[in-house]
Amino acid sequence: MPGAQSDRMIAGIDLGTTFSAIATVNASGVPVLLPDRHDANVFHTPSVVCIDRRGRLAGEMVETLLEDDPGLNVCRFAKADMGTAQTIYTDEDGFGYPAHAVSACVLAKLKRDAETKTGEEITRAVISVPAHFNEAQRRATVDAGRLAGLPVAGVVEEPVAAATFSALTKAKDDRTLFIFDLGGGTLDATVLQSTPEGLYVLATEGSENLGGRNFDEVIMDIVRGQYREQHRADPGHDREVQQRLRRLSTELKLELSAQGGAIATRPLVLAGRPLRVTVNRNQFDLAAAPWLEACQEVCERALAAARIAWQQVDDLILTGGSSQLPCVERMLRQLSGLAPERITRSHPRAAVVYGVALLAEQLYGDKPTQAPPLLQSVSTNELGLRVFDTQRNERIFEKMIGKNEPLPVRAGKLFYVDTRKSDSVTLEVLQRKDSFLPVETLGEHLFAGLPRGHAARPLEVELGYGRDGRVTVRAVDVDSGLSVEGEVKDEAESNLIDLRQRLERLPLLG
Repeated sequence: MPGAQSDRMIAGIDLGTTFSAIATVNASGVPVLLPDRHDANVFHTPSVVCIDRRGRLAGEMVETLLEDDPGLNVCRFAKADMGTAQTIYTDEDGFGYPAHAVSACVLAKLKRDAETKTGEEITRAVISVPAHFNEAQRRATVDAGRLAGLPVAGVVEEPVAAATFSALTKAKDDRTLFIFDLGGGTLDATVLQSTPEGLYVLATEGSENLGGRNFDEVIMDIVRGQYREQHRADPGHDREVQQRLRRLSTELKLELSAQGGAIATRPLVLAGRPLRVTVNRNQFDLAAAPWLEACQEVCERALAAARIAWQQVDDLILTGGSSQLPCVERMLRQLSGLAPERITRSHPRAAVVYGVALLAEQLYGDKPTQAPPLLQSVSTNELGLRVFDTQRNERIFEKMIGKNEPLPVRAGKLFYVDTRKSDSVTLEVLQRKDSFLPVETLGEHLFAGLPRGHAARPLEVELGYGRDGRVTVRAVDVDSGLSVEGEVKDEAESNLIDLRQRLERLPLLG
C-alpha cells in the first residue's frame, strides 16, 4: 500500500516516442501500471519535455502549459535521436541537450510517480527499446536511465516484451507469433516461436522513422491545404503554428480511429485566422497510403528473414498505439489473409510495458509469474569492421555477423596489418541496420604493443553479440599470441557526470 516501506521495487519502463509508461509486478505475479502522482486515472506520460531556469518539466503538465502558450519551447520525439551526440534541445541559457538527457527528464518523472504511488524505492529497472535499435541507441537508453537516477539493469526489445505479455493468454502449445508493434515513431515486425518451454525470436525487422507521428503529419498536411484554400495563404512553420497543428492532428487521428469515427471536425485559430477543419476517414486513408505501404514492406522483410509465409503464422498480434488505426488493421488483414480470430489486439498501449515488468521480475525478482522465458534472441544489426580494400583503394565495411543470427554469436576473421611504422592498430567497429543503409560506428579500439617491422602481420579479430545483444571485440596477434578484448563501452563517464550535474541543478517540477 502507498506509504509502506519495502526493500525493493523492480520496474519495467516503456520509453516511447510519444508516450511512456512504468509498471511493476504485484504479489500475485500480475503486472500493474503505476499512475501519475497527481491523477490516479492517468497511466501514460506524454514524452514531451520543457527545460528552463525554473527547472525540468515532463509529461501532461507540459501539454497543459501548451494550451495557454503554444509557443512554449518544448522537445518531442527525443527517441528518434537516441544514440547521437547532437543537440536536439536548447534551453533559454543556450545549453544544448542530447536525446538521452531529454529522455532522462521523462524517466525521472516516471520514477517519481512510481515511488510516490508505492512508497517504495526502485532498485532495479529494465527499459524497452525497439528491436532494430543498434548498440549506440541501446547504450543511450541505459544512459538516459542513469541520468534519471534509475538503477538500470538492462534493456529488453519491445516486441519480445509484447510477446511475453501476450503469451500469457495464448495456448501453451507451439505457435508462430507475428508481433506488429507500431508506436509513435518506430515500427518493429518480429516473428517468434512460442513453445511450452518459452519464446524463441526467429527474425525481426523494423524502421525508426515510421510511426504515429507520420500519420499525424498526414493530417497536418491536410489541415495546411484547407487553410491555404480558405485564406489563400500558408499558415507558416513557426513553433506556435507547428505545435497547434500537431496537437490538433493527434486529436483528429484519435477521433478517426474510434469506433464509427468516419469524420472528424474541429474549429481552431491558426496564425491569427479562424479555420474549421474537416477530415474524413477515406481522405485520411488515401493520404496515408505511402506509410501503409512502408509498413507492409517491413512485414514482408520479417517473414522473408524468418523463411516463413503468412499461412504459417498462427497469431498476428497488434501492439503500439498506432496499430489501432483502422487503416493499419485493414492493411494487415488484407496483407496476411488471416482469419479475424487470428488477429488479436490486447492492451495495445500497455502490452510492452506489462511485458517489460514481467521480464524484469523474472530476471531480477522473486515474485511468481507465468511469463514464458526468453530462450533465444537474434542479432538485429549487421556487425563488422572498417577495413582498407587494396583492390578498390578505399575503406569499406567488412561484415562479419549478419542480421537475425541466433544469439549468442561470434565470428572471427584473419586480417593482415602493417606494423612497419607503428606498433598499434585501430579497430573501428561498425553496425548496419540493413544492406541498403549507411554504416554506423560504435567506436574505435586500440590494439597496441604489436611487434614492429612487418608489412603484413596476421591479426585474428573476433566480434560477437552476447545473449543481451551487447557487442564484444577480441583481437589476437597470431605470431606472438598477444591479445586484447572487451565490450563496446558506454558514453564516457565524464560526459554523463557533466550532464547529470546540469540536470540535478534543475529541480523536477510538477
